[in-house]
Amino acid sequence: MKICKVKEQALSQLTKKSILDYIKSMDFSESAKLPREELLAKELGVSRITVRSALNELATEGIIFRRQGKGTFVNTQALHMNVVFNPVGDLRDVIAASGYKVKTEILAVYKRAATQEEALKLQLEQNEMVLIIERMFYANDMPAIYCLDRIPANVLAEDLRQEDLDMSIYRYFKEKLSRPITWDKVEISTVVSSETENLAKYFSQIKSFLNCDIVNFDDSDKPVFYANEYVDTQFIRYQMIRQKKY
Repeated sequence: MKICKVKEQALSQLTKKSILDYIKSMDFSESAKLPREELLAKELGVSRITVRSALNELATEGIIFRRQGKGTFVNTQALHMNVVFNPVGDLRDVIAASGYKVKTEILAVYKRAATQEEALKLQLEQNEMVLIIERMFYANDMPAIYCLDRIPANVLAEDLRQEDLDMSIYRYFKEKLSRPITWDKVEISTVVSSETENLAKYFSQIKSFLNCDIVNFDDSDKPVFYANEYVDTQFIRYQMIRQKKY
């Protein structure tokens, strides 16, 4: 069996998880202040650089605040947010975290030539083929999120099987293609169901949706799939902590 070296990124993520576990065990009636970096590094058995990297991520996500000359503190308000916009998770987890029973349905799977917009966002030649996957995510058996995924055909080594379609697309890229998706670029807008053909087809009642227009990138910073997630905010409401810049 081959033993692979632990990547610094993976170690940082494990450290971040350990710090989050520690935060969840804290008694905030006494204090919301975290131990100093050097003490956390000693307790976790990692370097201060790794601890600092993990804390930087938690600060970006609004989980902790750094106060100059005072230390690092837990943002207790952030701990009560069920559905956060960053970091992104599987839509099944988003619906479950909102308190609903989750069900998914594959509506359609087919190939066609990329549109001009798709080719631009996925860095393809015009008319290159893309695999289209349409999914519906249900909350308590009510349609809550319609998702339209486009994957360049040249990314896929073979046609997707049912077991591939049933798993999270992020898990598929990581486990089946060895191309983990590490970041995305999101443009947020609103759209009325009657304005979009596919929404009008699946939602009989005219309503407004949050449209997350997402280009997903692998760990080589290559765009590997393009998605639109149309979210019914009657069921799903994203939350986030934003730091102020003056």
